[in-house]
Amino acid sequence: MAYYIPLNGRFLNKETMELDSPVKLPLPDSLLSDANNQSKDCAVLHGFVFRTIENPTSSDIVMCGPHALLPAPIPRKYFHQLAQVQIYINELLYLISKDYDFIRETLKSATVSDNFTGRLLKILETTLKEDIAGTGVLALLRSDYFLDGSTDEMLPKMVEINTIASGAGAIQSNLTPVHKYTTQLLGGRCDVEKSLPTNNNIEKYSNAFVKAWEIYGTPKAAIIFVVSRTERNIFDQRLIEFGIKKINWDIPIKRVTLLDIGSKGKLSDDRRLIVDSTEVAIVYYRDGYIPSHFTSEMEWNAVFMAARSRAICCPNVSLHLAGTKKVQQVIAKPGMVERFISNPDKVKAIRATFTGQYSLDIGAEGDEAIAMAINSPENFVMKPNKEGGGNNIYGVDIRTKLLEIQNTSERNAYILMDRIFPVTVPGYKVVSSPELPKLQNMVSEFGMFGALVSDGNDVVLNEFAGHLVRTKPNGVDEGGIMVGVSISDTPFLVEF
Repeated sequence: MAYYIPLNGRFLNKETMELDSPVKLPLPDSLLSDANNQSKDCAVLHGFVFRTIENPTSSDIVMCGPHALLPAPIPRKYFHQLAQVQIYINELLYLISKDYDFIRETLKSATVSDNFTGRLLKILETTLKEDIAGTGVLALLRSDYFLDGSTDEMLPKMVEINTIASGAGAIQSNLTPVHKYTTQLLGGRCDVEKSLPTNNNIEKYSNAFVKAWEIYGTPKAAIIFVVSRTERNIFDQRLIEFGIKKINWDIPIKRVTLLDIGSKGKLSDDRRLIVDSTEVAIVYYRDGYIPSHFTSEMEWNAVFMAARSRAICCPNVSLHLAGTKKVQQVIAKPGMVERFISNPDKVKAIRATFTGQYSLDIGAEGDEAIAMAINSPENFVMKPNKEGGGNNIYGVDIRTKLLEIQNTSERNAYILMDRIFPVTVPGYKVVSSPELPKLQNMVSEFGMFGALVSDGNDVVLNEFAGHLVRTKPNGVDEGGIMVGVSISDTPFLVEF
């Protein structure tokens, strides 16, 4: 028989490792219908919206962002621990990005069959040979976690670290007041002000941009947002733009594509990046992180030009490479975090979030990992270095893929990670549909943002910079808010 532990008005089922909702579920259809409609209206009123699939380049027609009707529970102590750990992870990734020998050695096997990573590494090698001194560093990062349902403690375990285009925190800050409203509307057993933390991603990211722009030191130089030609999630980016302007209206901000930089950009004699007659202080990549973003050599020329310039690239090439899955697999090895961070408390806190990760490189170690995965593929996730979602391999597909590539160098482009089986929570998806949402068991991925700024010598800012939650039905392997699988969510802090 199941027994329950009260968690600040919530409940944990210790037999199934399921967390209950702050509201008694299921909801009667009449109440669910009203709450569903009010949640959509509340989301639109608070600016939690996206451009539509039919009109991805226009803001004339927008849609309510898909979201959970109620927030996702996470033990309060874990949320605050992960916020603190993010500051340590900012430091770790920054130090990794400055260790060029480590990046070169770690990625040399992967680049044999991973052309995308190989091109980035060649760009880094060129900048090192030319001894190009950067003006500074702007790192905007996000670490993602699941609550591990295989342990009684529900320990948070890291899924990955993102070093490029770590977005969606700004737009999700608009979801917090929506969840405060719907939780109270449905008679939630909680103090919403204490249980739903404010998301300060806009403020923290904007402040980091301004700090980096000040380090560049040219008042008329612009911050450029490198974006795609069709950007449905433009409002997440605009919120950061407006946040920067709120701090300093005089900072020029422009939105450009990689093709714009490639066709209109040039380097001055002293390596200043000039795009369409405007000097660039910061190149902020919200595009250019997966191979499909590069349709011609023009896009690669843009990245190469920016990397060779004095502009502060977010991320710079070495930080982009530091976020690859191969680097994360190597860092998870015993003693590797200590190579970069000497403080034992920081090391312990970082390592506590790791799960098992294994090399698939040609050799005895990789052979052992392949045999392990072929024998029990359901216990692992197979990951390439690619970003952007939709690239991981799960279940029996791992066995199929490994049997196909085990005798080729292609295996070097992947790593293997222990699969995390997350805690589930019952909930409803609020989406653009006239039908009533169905009660489903859901799992939530908690993202913690970080911001770090360096003047090239010293770190001048290192902060936790807000949060992100993405929720999807239990049993669904890949997510993705924009493709309609995952939904946006907010953390609900419970005692544990």
